[in-house]
Amino acid sequence: MKETVVNDQLVKFESVGLGQSAIIFLHGWRSESSVWKNLAKNLPSREFMSYLIDLPGFGESPAPKVAFGVQDYARLVNNFAEKQGVKSAIIVGHSFGGRIGIVLAAKYPDLVGKLVLVDSAGIKKEYPGREKMAKIVKPLFKPKFMHGLRQKIYKRIGSEDYLATPALTETYLKVINQDLTSELSKIVQPTLLIWGADDVATPVSDAKIMKEKINNSKLEILEHAGHFSFLDQPEKFRRIFENYIK
Repeated sequence: MKETVVNDQLVKFESVGLGQSAIIFLHGWRSESSVWKNLAKNLPSREFMSYLIDLPGFGESPAPKVAFGVQDYARLVNNFAEKQGVKSAIIVGHSFGGRIGIVLAAKYPDLVGKLVLVDSAGIKKEYPGREKMAKIVKPLFKPKFMHGLRQKIYKRIGSEDYLATPALTETYLKVINQDLTSELSKIVQPTLLIWGADDVATPVSDAKIMKEKINNSKLEILEHAGHFSFLDQPEKFRRIFENYIK
């Protein structure tokens, strides 16, 4: 992988293709840039240059030195593009990466030529007592015989991300506590929403809210696909995506 320093943060990334049209792929939480590799490699290499970024704290990029919010990630991606000489790009964001895409389109409109949101997060869900409950049950895990129950209990209360990325706990809380609904109406770029019909993490109801609030937007729903719709239905996804970006 290549590396660069952006905002005093080491960022690892790959570039695929030789074309003039730039695409910046942003992965989801607990994911990494490699999830986009097959899609990027199958795009016409003479037309597109794809940038696959390991966001700070994921893949091979070290965690942020201080807790990041969505705006911090968006500023980093914008400055990354500047360092690569990219003035305008198609921004593709999955889940958490979609949050970043929303903020980029609203705050850095010159960078975003088109926006593609894939099973995107950004509509805040209410989980009564979620963080409080996580703190209550934490002391239970000190005895060794309780360790095997950790994942089961945290998953049951919806807080498994505390365990999956412990170095990012504060960042995680900043990210999930931010509702981006108000940013959607600021997006003026052509926007494609691609969603898995069976997505339970960010359900189709979220997609419909985004479709309603983003003026120049189109929604495509992939049957028999979940939260990772681009992996569940790769050929259908690629056809829809290619037709849109061309």
